[in-house]
Amino acid sequence: MKKLIFFIGLLILIAPAAAQVSVTYEIGQDRILVGDEVECFLIIKNPNPIPENLRSIVFFSDLISPRIFSEVGVIPPNSEYRLPFIFKAEKEGTHIVEVSVKTYNGIIRTYIPFTVESAEPELVLRTSEVYLGEKNIISVSAIWDSAVRIKPLFNASPSESYGNDFEFVFTPEKPEKLRFEIEYNNGDNIHSVVKEVNPVWVTSSGVTLSVTYNRNAYSNEAVEVTVKVANLKKSPINSLTIAIGENEKFIPELKPNETWEGHFYIQPEKSTDVTLKYRDELGKEHEMTKKLEFSTINESAVQICGYEFEDSTLTGEVCNLGSTEVKNVIVRFGGKSYFVGSILPEDYEVFSFKAKGNGTIEVSWKNLAGNVLTISSFAEERKAEIKSTEGGREILYASAIVSVAIILLAILAFRRK
Repeated sequence: MKKLIFFIGLLILIAPAAAQVSVTYEIGQDRILVGDEVECFLIIKNPNPIPENLRSIVFFSDLISPRIFSEVGVIPPNSEYRLPFIFKAEKEGTHIVEVSVKTYNGIIRTYIPFTVESAEPELVLRTSEVYLGEKNIISVSAIWDSAVRIKPLFNASPSESYGNDFEFVFTPEKPEKLRFEIEYNNGDNIHSVVKEVNPVWVTSSGVTLSVTYNRNAYSNEAVEVTVKVANLKKSPINSLTIAIGENEKFIPELKPNETWEGHFYIQPEKSTDVTLKYRDELGKEHEMTKKLEFSTINESAVQICGYEFEDSTLTGEVCNLGSTEVKNVIVRFGGKSYFVGSILPEDYEVFSFKAKGNGTIEVSWKNLAGNVLTISSFAEERKAEIKSTEGGREILYASAIVSVAIILLAILAFRRK
């Protein structure tokens, strides 16, 4: 019996001692950001040919969840056990977590380092100027190592986008904060941050309407009204309508910094409006108005300046005292007519045809507004009648003698030069 006990003890002494288990770790992310929850593994290897019983595993840090594992179980021979745990990155810096693994053969301690960064995407504004009252394209870029989701926290389109470079359509009425919510990933973690960009706010010059015309006008002349529309916006305007009374012009589009100029011919009234309507790039309709006011001369713009009868021939002059050309001028007397044609502004033309006896000289013409007008004057044979003008024009005077009529012709001829 003593020999058997001695032999067993000798076998125990000469048997190789069991090696301790080894402990390593695996961190689920290469980069850890503040706020991340990182899945990790503690790897316990049993290199022995016999099972190893794990009594407990303890993490000495509140950043680990769970912290304590009791009676974990048995690790079979020549195998490993992977214990999952979560590291919570609550603050920036390097955190060393101590781990204690207890077996029936002893306690193994190891240390796991975690480096936590405080990093987030940088938002860069590519559009330096934003125009008030206009459609703007806001370009921004998110500087990050992966794509992000971005949402503008102001009235812009689209309401959200995904990637790194973005464009948003924005029509501001006044300056406001341009803030964006950015969602970005790090591993399986989703983070959110609000970033603000600060452009230069520019007041748009908009659309201008200018009108020029002759305020002092004869009651029946066609006044030329020059209208200019300038698009000083950075975007086009469409479907422009310019109206003065019943006269209307349509312009399909005015591009940025483009100017349109048009001419209208109207008979003067005491007051009338020039109205501009257009649509902006968003389809919104706008309207602008300019008022025209005239000081009307209560006389005809076209007059019979003078006439005479000689050798059964009626000769005279028709004067255009207005500021625009008249056309299709016809003189009628005693059933006969004489086609004068056109008379330039502040000019005259001569008529002459066979006629005798007293009667009415009638003159008809068409002005540039498209109106056909008529004046008349009673004529006595062999008597010349000359009328005067107002408003600083040359004076046309009356005389009954032929010599004065000749002087009149000389004056009018000089005036035509």
